[in-house]
Amino acid sequence: MYFLACVRTYTYAQVDNISLENTQKITGINIGKVQLSLNSLVYIKNNEYFNQTADGYTLIGYYLNPTVGYKIHKKVQIDAGVFVRKEYGYNGLREIEPTFTVQVKQNDWRFLFGNIEGNINHRLIEPLMTFERVLAQPLEHGFQAKYQKKDVFFDGWLDWQQTTIAGSTNQERIWGGVSFYSPSVSIKDIKLQALAQASVFHIGGQNIQSQLPVRTLINPAAGLRMRKDFGKNQSILVDNYYVGYFEAPLQGTAYYLNSYWRSPKYQVGFSYWFGNFFNSPFGNDLMQSSSRKFNNVGYYENTRSLFIMRLVRDWEVSEKVKVSLRVEPYYDQNNRIFEHSEGLYLSCKF
Repeated sequence: MYFLACVRTYTYAQVDNISLENTQKITGINIGKVQLSLNSLVYIKNNEYFNQTADGYTLIGYYLNPTVGYKIHKKVQIDAGVFVRKEYGYNGLREIEPTFTVQVKQNDWRFLFGNIEGNINHRLIEPLMTFERVLAQPLEHGFQAKYQKKDVFFDGWLDWQQTTIAGSTNQERIWGGVSFYSPSVSIKDIKLQALAQASVFHIGGQNIQSQLPVRTLINPAAGLRMRKDFGKNQSILVDNYYVGYFEAPLQGTAYYLNSYWRSPKYQVGFSYWFGNFFNSPFGNDLMQSSSRKFNNVGYYENTRSLFIMRLVRDWEVSEKVKVSLRVEPYYDQNNRIFEHSEGLYLSCKF
């Protein structure tokens, strides 16, 4: 436990996902000019799970999002395009949607309306938001406020996932959250940084014809980061989190410990997860007490204890084309079983 409490890099809680992030910064477009851009991801992720709470499966496919950007003011930019996702093994396209974002910049703040920078761009820890949302639910819609300067990071968002009207039978689904990394404080050659995150998911609506209960799930997380830089662009970093779950009258707690070493091409990490009556609507399935297995609804494990190893190899083919290979073996301590997950990702941004 002490070893796991002592080692990773930069401003990320598990592994560095920056190569897969899709940030729409207001740069490179002159006022009154049009710019074409393209964001695409080709992926394969294989989950070999054998427990009673999470399904094993393979995701393989690609998505692309060509957009047209127009800068109407030095602080205001509009981006419009189309999002297309193809999943191999299915006939036709899995998803096709228009995208539209209005972005306003004020100093180091950016405010996004419409399609926001979602999934891994929030930089939430894995128990609150699984990495796989970048593959399975890549689009988010709503409002977002972001701040980033040096090692300080703030992201507050509202993702309106499903709406409803009076007399409808479906419930509205709204997800909001916040992710914050404080300025770092140096003590000798070690940098300390406070971390705070929260996820709030609401299911309900007024004047609808649904017998399903109104639910509000809250997952706060607070942590401390210790980082030591050495050698040539290498870091050792420790992230320790206390994580909560609240859904009246239910509540649970968890501890998430991470230690990582990182160089420009490699990342090696060790994590320990201990959850007690813990659930999060968008977190990693392996970390939940409630089963999400297709044929095991209602199954529940009071505690989940996992040892996780993370191996990452990154290639920068060019400034706009990057490849990432990730291998993650798991050991389920309670059930005494080994599981593993592998992924290969090709990201192109033009």
